[in-house]
Amino acid sequence: MIHDKKRKKNCIHHLKETLKMAESACANSRFPVVRTSTIVKDNENPYEGIYMNEGTETQVNKSNKRTMTSVSEPCTARFRCYTLAVVFLLSLIVILLAVVAIPWIKFNNLTKERNQLQRSYNNLTFERDQLEASYKQVAEERDQFQMKRDELQKKLSQLKEDINTPGWRYFNSSIYYISTEKKSWSESRQDCKRRGADLVIITSREEQDFVEVWRGGQGAWIGANDQKIEGVWKWVDGTSVTSGFWSRGEPNNKGNEDCAVSGYRSEPVPNWFDVSCSSQNIWICEKNINS
Repeated sequence: MIHDKKRKKNCIHHLKETLKMAESACANSRFPVVRTSTIVKDNENPYEGIYMNEGTETQVNKSNKRTMTSVSEPCTARFRCYTLAVVFLLSLIVILLAVVAIPWIKFNNLTKERNQLQRSYNNLTFERDQLEASYKQVAEERDQFQMKRDELQKKLSQLKEDINTPGWRYFNSSIYYISTEKKSWSESRQDCKRRGADLVIITSREEQDFVEVWRGGQGAWIGANDQKIEGVWKWVDGTSVTSGFWSRGEPNNKGNEDCAVSGYRSEPVPNWFDVSCSSQNIWICEKNINS
């Protein structure tokens, strides 16, 4: 832009100088003044006057020709000056237009290119943001899968450890532990929790038969009790004991009996009894491998 302004100033300066030169050249061209006079005396011979007039006329004609020639020469020079000035003016106008038009065309082209680049930049920015959002989502899903995999790996390792630990047995997506000593219901539950389990929750006849075979004819604590509300039996996970394998006449709450055992004596199924929670029995722990 600075160079364009300089070029414009130079063009205007040259235009002014050209106009001054043209005016100066034309002003110095002047028309010469031609004077002719013929004097005829009265006493002279009229024929001589005629001859004189003829000679004078001839001289005048010659003088007129020279005068016309001298007049036409400055007119031609003046015309040439004006023509030269017009040519210079037109040339300078063309140059000035070129000086103005070419940068404008370049600026217009650069503006279009800039707009195209801006649109391309905006599109790339939008695509980049989409890719970043997709990457973030994929990264979150990857982290979630990683956490689930770690949890499953931990459970699998624990399951292998529990299965290989003496006293644990596997049945129907759960592993069970049966004690070899006797404790109260609360103490038995605490022991199950230390092992990462809880007292067994029996929900099917198959599970009841599994426990029945394993207990070896001894009464074993299970996870049913009505210690909070008398007569409302709950499992240790808070669900209600809606059905079960109670022996006939049980539960009867005889002598403040709030905890359940399976196979209190050697009766066949159904053989649940409510007994005092402080009585001493073996216990069965259950750990669900899907939880």
